[in-house]
Amino acid sequence: MTVPAKTVPGELIGCWQRKWIEFADGTRDDTSFVVWLQLPSLMADVRLSAAALEMGGRSSFSMDELLVLADSDSSSGATTCTPVVVRADGVRCATAEWSSAVGFQPVSAFPEPGLLEWNSDGTVMMERAPSGTYTEEWHLLPESRGPLSHSVLSDGAEWFQAGSVGVLVRDRPGTLPPVSRLAELTDRGAMEAAIDCEFSFASLADGVWTIQHSTLPWQVGALVGL
Repeated sequence: MTVPAKTVPGELIGCWQRKWIEFADGTRDDTSFVVWLQLPSLMADVRLSAAALEMGGRSSFSMDELLVLADSDSSSGATTCTPVVVRADGVRCATAEWSSAVGFQPVSAFPEPGLLEWNSDGTVMMERAPSGTYTEEWHLLPESRGPLSHSVLSDGAEWFQAGSVGVLVRDRPGTLPPVSRLAELTDRGAMEAAIDCEFSFASLADGVWTIQHSTLPWQVGALVGL
C-alpha cells in the first residue's frame, strides 16, 4: 500500500460526506448518498441517489431501475488544489480541480473547478462552482484523516482508505458506447454492461471491512478482501 506525494492541502484530506447540494434554480438534493475520499493526491467518490440506495442487496432489476442505477456520477482520479489562503474575513479557502481515471459516466456532470471554504475547525467545507451552477456542503467523517493508503488489489481493483472508511473501485471490463450519459442507452444488454462499474463505500468494524453502499447493489453487505 502506498500514499502518493502530497498535492492538496491538509484541510482537504480525509473522507467528506455531502449534506446537500443546491443548484442555481433553487433545487436542493439532501437525500442522495455522496462521499468524497481524498488522499494526498488521489481521490474517489461514491454518488448514489435515494432511489438507488433503496435497491441495496438486490441483484435483478427492471429497465426503469437500471436507468436509476445508470444515473450515478461516481469517479476516481486525482485532485490538484491551490494553497489555502486566509481572506480578510478570516475564512480559509482554495480552488480544487479533478482529473478522472475511472468514471461511472462517460462525461462528468461536474466539470468545473471547486471553490472551497472551511469552517473554523476544518470539519465543514463549502464547495461552489465558479459559474454559480451549484453549492455543496460537506462534513468530514470522524476519524477519517488517517491512516491513509491506496493499493491495487490482485484482481485489478483499487482500494482507497482514509481511517475507518474506504472506497473500492473496479472499472468495467469493456468499453463504453459513444454516449455522454449512460441513461441514453436503450438496449438492456448494453445498459447492463455499462453499469458494471463498481464504486463501493465500506467501513471498518472489528477488523472487517464491509460494503455499506455501492453502484452495484448486490455488493452491499459483502466483505472487502484486502
